[in-house]
Amino acid sequence: MKKVGIVGGGSTGHTLAAELSLRGHEVHLCDSEAYSEILEETARLGEIALTGSMGEGKAKIAMVTTDVGKALDGVDVVLCCTIANRDREAAEMIAPFLRPDSVVLLSSGGLGSLIYRRVFDAKGLTGVVVGETCGNLFPCRLVEPGLCRIGLPYSKKKAAAMPYSDTGKLIDAMAELYELEPAGSILECALNGPNLVGHIVLTLLNAGAIENAKEPYYVFQQGVCRSAMNLADAMWLEKKAVMDTLGLKYGPSSSVTYKKYLDPEVHEYDNFKQLAGPDQVTNRYISEDTPTLVCLFISVAEALGIDVPVFKAMVTVASAVNQTDYYAEGRTLKNLGLGALRGKEVLEFFQTQRGS
Repeated sequence: MKKVGIVGGGSTGHTLAAELSLRGHEVHLCDSEAYSEILEETARLGEIALTGSMGEGKAKIAMVTTDVGKALDGVDVVLCCTIANRDREAAEMIAPFLRPDSVVLLSSGGLGSLIYRRVFDAKGLTGVVVGETCGNLFPCRLVEPGLCRIGLPYSKKKAAAMPYSDTGKLIDAMAELYELEPAGSILECALNGPNLVGHIVLTLLNAGAIENAKEPYYVFQQGVCRSAMNLADAMWLEKKAVMDTLGLKYGPSSSVTYKKYLDPEVHEYDNFKQLAGPDQVTNRYISEDTPTLVCLFISVAEALGIDVPVFKAMVTVASAVNQTDYYAEGRTLKNLGLGALRGKEVLEFFQTQRGS
């Protein structure tokens, strides 16, 4: 059994802590002082209950703390589950407590491992392995203190490291925890993340319902409609043009899954549709995924000379609604210091370079 450090005081951190503990691993759950209230409540309760697609269970967590150094002392691997907006902060927070050969996995990175790589290298931690998965390890919610709902059972995820040559080490280190398979690069992981299209589509089209809801809003059961499917299809066509140019594989439009949500004979998504949210249009569905994933995609398309007017329109609307210039502050190639890359150089960088 592994000793696992989990960084992240939100839904994913709590869910992974419970799920891994139930399988016999020793889990240390931690985050910064900003998460002291929820972590102290979890510690007081002494256990985390799971419900949803992975069954029912209650897990005792070996350690729950805001003392990051104590939590990461002697762990075999580190799973980082903070939102992408915190990537630099989280990397700086954990760096002092890593061993020279530590292995760090970001649950749904969105190129976050590039940022972690730069932080670690600047601190001389060049031997640390860092990478990310394509999409979150679990769609989940911390429903209330001590209770997490898993929306879908675990399915093998693609993952890659930065640099890509470390991918084998990353996958081997995680083998006892979660089965991963190699993606071609962290860029491939980011562009194939399920939240690239779905969150911005469903949130913006249902803004009025979300903001006026008197009860918790469930966008995956209340917000899916013909208009959302049409919009998702239009964005998928633009994504297809980019992925074809890069020579990368990609899945079908989100509309394929949306149709299943609406089919009363399909029950595999019943727990997923019970994941509440968003509760406002400034929710992370926009404030995290738009600057991190959608803006990244647009910048890659521009580097390839491909116009993506629907994606650009979505960012323009989201920026106007939330009075924030997401593209100016987003995780674009330019803002990552990679603005000079053009054409095939974009993918080659993530396949061959270290990240500095």
